[in-house]
Amino acid sequence: MRNLILVGTAVTRPGSIGSMYQMRPGGKWEMADGIPADAAVQAITPHPTRENLVFAATRKGVYRSTDGGASWHRLNVTDQDVQFWTIVVNPQRPDTLFAGTAPVGVYRSDDGGDTWRQCQAQLPERFKIGFGASRLMRIGFHATNPKIMFGAIEINGLLVSTDGGEHWAASTHGLETLAELPHLKSREVTEDDTEGMFDAHSVCASPARPDSFFYICRLGIFETQDLGQSFRELEVRKYAPFCYTRDARIACDDPRTLYACFSISSRSEAGAFYRSRDLGETWERVDSQVQARSTIMGFNLHVSDARGAVTVTRSGQVFSTTDTCQSWTEKQLPADAGDAFCAAIL
Repeated sequence: MRNLILVGTAVTRPGSIGSMYQMRPGGKWEMADGIPADAAVQAITPHPTRENLVFAATRKGVYRSTDGGASWHRLNVTDQDVQFWTIVVNPQRPDTLFAGTAPVGVYRSDDGGDTWRQCQAQLPERFKIGFGASRLMRIGFHATNPKIMFGAIEINGLLVSTDGGEHWAASTHGLETLAELPHLKSREVTEDDTEGMFDAHSVCASPARPDSFFYICRLGIFETQDLGQSFRELEVRKYAPFCYTRDARIACDDPRTLYACFSISSRSEAGAFYRSRDLGETWERVDSQVQARSTIMGFNLHVSDARGAVTVTRSGQVFSTTDTCQSWTEKQLPADAGDAFCAAIL
């Protein structure tokens, strides 16, 4: 682990910078070479097995670095006017990538990003959203079945593919059932109080429970064993003071260890980083040494060294650890940085 921190920001106020910042041990924040100041970086994805290969999804395209984040080059994914919000590497096929967009779409590369083609995704807009089209925020893979994949859609729920990512369709029955429960009714950007269950941010799965996957949304973390036809709520509020969840990820060294970041809402004055050693049945806070002053919008775990993790708040606080959350370092992004959305530790 080199302890190189990468952070993505978006242009969220006049004059702010929406690009990628990087910091080396003992250094200062520097702008990444090759990513425009108005690109709006939404996801940073280190390759799980190739040390110097990193990808970034931005609202102005997909970028690739082959030198560990030192320089970046835009990939020729599509001529369509779309924003990219996620990019992932197939864990069983290291040259296969999937990128998700707004409006919702899926693109695939089978040669490490050199060439791309569009997959078929059928997902009509469920709500009338003030900020425009819904967004594919994260693509996840079934832990053991390479044909099954999942997609988390912000304000539009869940996508499922059963043919390895070629075709995608909505899976809404389980979410619709949950959204009828009084404590899971929530609306912020539409007139529909079922909106909250469809405000999805991430998905993940673990080989320790191969028939399940976890659906991460505004109202917490939910588990399904039938591709979204039904869900079980993990009830994170039993262990955390708030449940707005932007992300959850499985530790690289233990398939039963799940990390998640919780906050009050998308714009708030608090957030915390939690760990579960039993796949979400119980939780403990692991960043009590530091205090987030705004919503934790994203985090990442080192792909091969379980000691490394980094979290970012909307207001630009960056917290990192290299000793499995025993101690934390806090760094503040420059004043002209836009809201922070994602990070990675190399």
